[in-house]
Amino acid sequence: MLRILHISPENYTGTLMTFVRTHRTLGNVSRLVTMYPNWSGYEEDINLDLPFVGNKRYIRFTKRLLGRGRPMSQTRLPEWNPQGIERLFFQWRDRLWTERITRSIDQYGLLGYDVYHFHAGVDLFRDGRFARRLKSMGKKIVCHYHGTDLRDRGVIPVMDELSDLNLTCEFDHLSLHPGLRYLFLPFEVGTYEIGHAENKRIRVCHSPTNRFFKGSNVIIQICRDLERQRKIEFVLIEGKPHSEVIRIKQTCDMAIDQIANLGGLGYGVNSLETLSMGIPTCTNLTPEYEAFIPDHPFILIDANNLERQIEFLVGHPEYRKDKGREGRAWVERVHGAQHVVRHLYTIYEELGWCSSRG
Repeated sequence: MLRILHISPENYTGTLMTFVRTHRTLGNVSRLVTMYPNWSGYEEDINLDLPFVGNKRYIRFTKRLLGRGRPMSQTRLPEWNPQGIERLFFQWRDRLWTERITRSIDQYGLLGYDVYHFHAGVDLFRDGRFARRLKSMGKKIVCHYHGTDLRDRGVIPVMDELSDLNLTCEFDHLSLHPGLRYLFLPFEVGTYEIGHAENKRIRVCHSPTNRFFKGSNVIIQICRDLERQRKIEFVLIEGKPHSEVIRIKQTCDMAIDQIANLGGLGYGVNSLETLSMGIPTCTNLTPEYEAFIPDHPFILIDANNLERQIEFLVGHPEYRKDKGREGRAWVERVHGAQHVVRHLYTIYEELGWCSSRG
């Protein structure tokens, strides 16, 4: 039996509790420690609720104080190397957090695990002191990257040095960091219902968390134009708790993920949800990304063909149904939670961290 601890600033898109539940289902011990609660209402486990991290007021503060702008995709690996006021800020915050984190380490027995996944490559302390302590105890350290952590901030040098395994669920990361291994996001497909009575006017949804990265302004303009022509009903889903997002998605007939394709973003949990509901889903993939997942179920779009693709899909209901069935089956086959976590265990086994998991 393995004891696996996931540590993350927050429970990104609910995925991290999927890891925890699946580890437990497969007979291992697992928990998730987060630094601040997520605003979307995803399940929490051990939430430290630390100050000066995560909330909107903090984000505005750091942008103003530290000069942080909009994250941009990279073609080479950036490295976090704070200077001046940024360095002083994180030193001050580490001191502020020390007593609460130290108390939590003892309270929750956080030293008693075998494998530690540091999501976003971030330690409980920015200076990496907890990971250093674990390394000195012979624990296994994993840095697990999810998106702008690597594209914008880059690796945190102390964590990159301590890490025994580097994982990512983002295709474009593979060209940034030579030591990364790819792991598909685990997804609990069975929690999503398939099908509803098709709407008389096809409902097309778009659910961006960041309009810039999704190319949302173009998507919204095209869909609003088609809505005015009464060809579709456009449903924009923003700023809502996750449970409400899912409820709205279940009423829709088509979904649009993104067209911006900055850095090969492709798709994420947003698309996995609609695909699992049997909803045909449109996104933009680079040729390299498409070659990486050649059996994908996505309807490919860009700014130039989006309107034509929507009109084609509206006029071909059987094709939509076929793509919906294909999408659900693909998520089960590629992203099914037990399948993904068992693959993770094969990596552990290759590294000599455990015996065969069957």
